[in-house]
Amino acid sequence: MKTDRRTFLTGISTLSLLNLTVAGQTETDENRKQLPDWEEGLLDIHHISTGRGDATYIICPDGTTMVIDVGDLGKGRSPEITMPPIPDGSKSPAEWIAEYIRHFSKPLKQETPAVDYVFLTHFHGDHIGTKQADTPMGNGYALSGITMLAEHIAVGKIVDRGFPNYDFPSREAVKSSNGAFFEDYLKFVDHQQKVRKTVFEILDVGSTSQFALKRNPEKYENFRIQNLYVNGEIWTGKGTGKETLFPKSAQLGENPCSGAIEISYGNFRYFSGGDITGLINRDVETALSKLLGKTHVMTLNHHGYRDAINATFLAKLKPRVMIVPVWDAYHPHVETLARMTDTTIYPDKRSIYPTGMFPGLQSKLGDGVQTFKPSGHVVVRVGKGGKDYIVFVLDATSKSWDIIYSEKFTTS
Repeated sequence: MKTDRRTFLTGISTLSLLNLTVAGQTETDENRKQLPDWEEGLLDIHHISTGRGDATYIICPDGTTMVIDVGDLGKGRSPEITMPPIPDGSKSPAEWIAEYIRHFSKPLKQETPAVDYVFLTHFHGDHIGTKQADTPMGNGYALSGITMLAEHIAVGKIVDRGFPNYDFPSREAVKSSNGAFFEDYLKFVDHQQKVRKTVFEILDVGSTSQFALKRNPEKYENFRIQNLYVNGEIWTGKGTGKETLFPKSAQLGENPCSGAIEISYGNFRYFSGGDITGLINRDVETALSKLLGKTHVMTLNHHGYRDAINATFLAKLKPRVMIVPVWDAYHPHVETLARMTDTTIYPDKRSIYPTGMFPGLQSKLGDGVQTFKPSGHVVVRVGKGGKDYIVFVLDATSKSWDIIYSEKFTTS
């Protein structure tokens, strides 16, 4: 989708809000600018586009770092429904993600590339990796997704939805969620703990300390990561309390078991919920909506497929910015997009940012695709104190991550 010149220039002119120095940028290649370095006090949330699954890299205001999901579907999906790899297939998605993290973590001045936390929302391949005939091996297990990323980027703590027993709703159900790769993941867990001393934990619903700031928490008391939901268990909204939404006997599928969190910084609110759904009897969204209020930025649950982003959820969160993690021809689904753009559900303005664009999406979504902003790596940069934020789109095909679009918002 071609960017309107006036819209582009208006967005770029707002960069002075965060004391950045790219004012006057145009969309022409020779004048493109790169994202100015993160600096202390800013919250950066990078939604990395690979065409093969979800991956989000976060730099918190004090420099604490976090990754949410490291997807890799491999090469075995049909090109009729799956995007081509981004930027290309010369490296695996995790290798591209590692390169991206190395580049954007330079302001942290790390001796070796590292992240403090990895949060794996659930065990599907587009969130943790897959094993196929050509998947490389190392340390006795397949290297894909999170297992490949850990070969390039040191990880302090990994939080998933199953550690240590991996038996919700049953061991068999968890293993079947990702075929042969899950056995490799278990070998990876063992290796990381014994050899690399990585800490593993299950998502602790209700906690605000599991993903605590590590460098200067006292300075940023208005920053918090609240654990909301996992495995049928939901935060009560008070303290660290939790209650059962779905019992183990409900035999939930993998998606409704996904972990969900909210990141807050001052007035700013960000929601990430993996592949949770809004279906009757498996409706996690409506229960979560009772805990959440106005949300400035959210990633679409289940990529915006037809079983997610229900009207109740939208009406409560009223998201100003919706980010679509894209790898499939149905991300988002036409029925979901209709809800996302329905001003009778909530009248507020909204902006939709896809991380990619499936070649045939126009024919599936019709005029609805015209509501999309340009696709690429979608970076949310929240200003110091959380009073305002800018959404940048970086070119995901050039390997130089130039800014191709930006839009400014306030949290008031």
